[in-house]
This record gives sequence, C-alpha cells and structure tokens, in this order.
Amino acid sequence: MPPTPENFQVDLRGIVEILSHNLYSSPRVYVRELIQNARDAVVARGEQVAPVELVVDPAAGALTVRDHGIGLTEADARSLLSTIGASSKREQLVAARREFLGQFGIGLLSCFLVADQIEVVSRSARDPQATTMRWIGYGDGTFTVSPAEQPLEEPGTLVRVHARPDEAEWVGADRVFRLAREFASLLAVPITFAVAGDPRPAVRVSGDPAPWDLPREAAAAWCEDAFGFAPLASIPLDLPMLGIRGVAFVTGEATPGRGRAGDRVFSHGMSVASDNTQLVPEWVSFARVAIEAGSLSLTASRESLHESAALATAREELGHQVRAGIERLAAGDPEVFARFVDVHGQSLLALAVAHPEMLEFVARHLTWETSSGPLRLVEMPARITFTTQDRDFSSYAPIVQAQGDLLVNGAYTHGAAMLRAYDQAQSRLTAREFELTRLLEDLPEPRGEDAALAERIGTVARGVLDAHGVAVDVRAFRPVSQLVLHVPGRAAGFVFEEVEDDPWADMLGGGAPREQEDPRPTLVLNLRAEAVRALGGTLAPATRDDAIRALHLLSLLQAGIRLQAEEQALLAGALQTLLLAAS
Repeated sequence: MPPTPENFQVDLRGIVEILSHNLYSSPRVYVRELIQNARDAVVARGEQVAPVELVVDPAAGALTVRDHGIGLTEADARSLLSTIGASSKREQLVAARREFLGQFGIGLLSCFLVADQIEVVSRSARDPQATTMRWIGYGDGTFTVSPAEQPLEEPGTLVRVHARPDEAEWVGADRVFRLAREFASLLAVPITFAVAGDPRPAVRVSGDPAPWDLPREAAAAWCEDAFGFAPLASIPLDLPMLGIRGVAFVTGEATPGRGRAGDRVFSHGMSVASDNTQLVPEWVSFARVAIEAGSLSLTASRESLHESAALATAREELGHQVRAGIERLAAGDPEVFARFVDVHGQSLLALAVAHPEMLEFVARHLTWETSSGPLRLVEMPARITFTTQDRDFSSYAPIVQAQGDLLVNGAYTHGAAMLRAYDQAQSRLTAREFELTRLLEDLPEPRGEDAALAERIGTVARGVLDAHGVAVDVRAFRPVSQLVLHVPGRAAGFVFEEVEDDPWADMLGGGAPREQEDPRPTLVLNLRAEAVRALGGTLAPATRDDAIRALHLLSLLQAGIRLQAEEQALLAGALQTLLLAAS
C-alpha cells in the first residue's frame, strides 16, 4: 500500500520574516512597493482617474497611500494579498506583468520591514455594486478580512502602514517625500505628496521628463543632480525592440581601480536601482547611465534585472552603441574627445581588448609614454618593445633609446594586453615584450683595444663579486651616464643529462654538452663610463674592490631593490674607503 501524502507544516510567521527581511535590501523599498501597487491599479483600471495620494501623518506615525484604480474584492484580497507562492492564474499574471511593475501580495510584504500591521481598504471598480472590504495583515502571518466600517465613496484602494516605534523615521515626512521623488519622478501616473494637518497643497512627485528626452543642458543638470558630476559628453541609447531607452553620461574625471559605478535603471518609469551594473558592459567605466529597462524582467525584489538571453543581447547592443558614440565624438568634437582620451585612456584600452574591431581606433587616438616621448601607435616605428611594469620602463627607457630602439610603457591596466592584441591584428608593427636578458644580449660588446680592458676589469670584478653570488659582464653602451645595469638571476631548474648510448644524439647534434646558463644575478658594467674604465687603472686594490662593491649596490638601487641591512653596511664601508682614498 503506497504511503499517504502529507502536507508540509508551514510557519507563516517565519515565511513573512524571511521574505520581508531578506528579499529586500533596505526598508526604504516599502515606499516604492506601495507606489508600484497604486500605479499598477490605476493602469489596470485604464481610465483617467484622480492622482495617487501619499499622505504622511506625523502624529499617528503612519503613511497612507490612496489610489483610484481597479480596486479589490474580498476574493481578490484572499487570493492576491493572502497567498504567498502559487497562483491559479500564474500564466495570466506573467502576461499581465509586462504592463505592471509589481505583484501586490509579494510587494506588500515589504511593509513588514517597518510595521507589524498593514491595513488595506478597497472597493472594486469591476462591479458598481461592490462593497468596500477591509483586509488587515499581521507580522505573525495571520490576516483578517471583513466589511469596512467606513466604505470608500469611489473605487480604488487605501493602504495604511503604522510604523513600529523603532522604525518611525521611515514614515517621516522628509524621508517619504525624498523616497517618493526618487522612485516615482518619471512615472506618467500622477502622484502627489501631502502631510496630514499641513495647510499647504499637495505636491506632485511624478511626471518629470526622462533624462534621455531632455535638451542637452537640462540633461546635464539632471546628471549633476542624480550622479554628482557635470558630464563631459552624453551618448544616446535606444533599443526599440526591447523598449529600452537611455543616455550614457561621460564623466570628466577618471576613477582608476574602482570598476564601473552603478547605473540608474527604471522600469516603466519607476526607479528600481541606482547602482545597477547589469545593462552596460564593464569596460564602460567612463560613464554613468540612466536607462529605461523596457520589457526586461525584474527579479522578485524588483531591485535588479533577471539574467536572461534578452538581457545579454541588450548589454551587447548597448556596448555597440556606446562605442559608436565614442567614434562620433572623435569625428564631431575633437576638443572634447581629446579631453576624453586624456582622462579615460585606460577605459579605451579595456574597450580595445574587449572588442578587437576597436584596436585600430585606439591606435589612432591613444597616446603612449615611450622612450622617445608621447606617441600614438600609428606614429611608432615598425618594431617596438613594451614593458609590463612601470619600474622597468623608468629604469631602462634611456638605455633602449640610446641603442636606437623604442620602449613603450605598457604597464597601464590593459596596456600590455592591448599591445599584444594589436601585434596580432595587423602586420605593420611588431610589438615584443621587454626582457632584460634580451636587452643584455643586444648591448654592444667592447671591441679592439677596449676588449682587453674589458677582460681585465671583468676578471677583477668577478674576483670580488663571486663571494656575493653575483656574475659580471662588461659591455660598452650608451648613455654613458648609465654606469651599471642589474640583471636578475634565473630560477634554478632541472638539468637532464644526455643518455650516453642514445643512438639519435649524434644525428641530432645532441652529443656535445650544452652550455648551461649562469643562474646568478649579473652586474653589467658600462665600459663607456669613465668611472668603470678607472677600474682597470692603477687604483689601490682595496679601493678598487670597494668601488666594485659600490657599483654592484648602485645597480640594485637603480633596479628598485631595497638593500638589506648587511648590504647597507657594505655600501657605507665602500663609500668610506672611496672618500678616504680621494682625500
């Protein structure tokens, strides 16, 4: 005999607690949810009706929201307000919510963030003879439904929220007014705000034009008020198929290391997020966006967008439109674009890395720091070398430049990645990553009479520095002001010996033993420098040895290596010897 099905034991109070305190990010959303419900009720009625009224009662510590929308019957109250989860009309609800912002029952739960009791008085507009019902929900998960003692004269709904004493600030007049303006300013449905007992007339908080519909100066003022900066430029955004419209405001200041600041997202005119990062690609770090999400669906909390194929498509297309806007700016307003490049160069690098079709655009417009001064990629020679660290660029740019080559500082965020991508995407320019060992290989070796002098100096220097685990090489290179060069050692690895009876060794040329690279760090001495040449002269042995030690420690300091206590003492001793010898 099969087991008898049983029902879960549901703790309604626990469900209310979880949904009301974990679904939403802050108690502030309860104002938005009440406005959403009132707006949806007005839209559902489909008639020109009186404004939605928000009234704060400071004496009672309450907020009342009155709409003249479609209203509710007692059956509606039981199914929409009192049922959490499944609905017998789920498909109808899903279709209907394309025109609506919220779902009455779930949204109403947000009021429990500030109150223990929610009162709903409503009269349905569907039935002229409908009575006014009163529904009261409690934070413990219970509710009551009864005829209202004071019937509403016209159809619609009145919601009253009495805040708990410790949450009274959330029904304060200033707080509610600011939140109502933030959430409802772009809604087409008329919404007013008033304070009970205040003789001043109600103030309209909705009906403002959207920033993407404003003239340039007015849009800039909106941006400054909403985002806190005067825009350098603005880029219109429009995806008619999804009902998406917006504007990207380009900032006039860089925000390195902070990533993308959030965008202001609206849904059917209601502000649902002020820091959303879903609709615009990450590389658009140079702009803040105000945008209507159109038909894109919201999550249950209505504070973010539901991740979907439509959202991914929208994000990609909006990225295309931002890129097109940048190119229009470059062609139409060179002065503003020059400021944009100067401030947001790193964002352009990220753009080029993410979208290879923009590589040539960035190559034409972005200026790089090089050993020959500021240059754009299109102005550089056919062969360049780039660093991935600032320290390498500052240390070795003069040496590379003196050898007739060009060193580019690729240490910016996305800089090296962009140069590698550009190297692969075209054939005019070849870019290779800077390697200190390769620089050493390219430095000229002493010739003629200098070869013998270099040999003598090298032999003496090795005798001094072998004890410190440092190899020595002598070259003759420019600039002469660069006395020494430090080349870090290689990490030790495994060495495999040749198998003596390997029949392929002779054929493949592997019979001769391979010359192993010296893994130690190397001091490179520049024979063109007079101070280095003096090491091969008639210096006293003690003076000469300390001079060699001092040159080694100088190379470490030039490479940005911090001297240990023992090395500092060694440098002090060497300097003392040299000073005494010169006195």
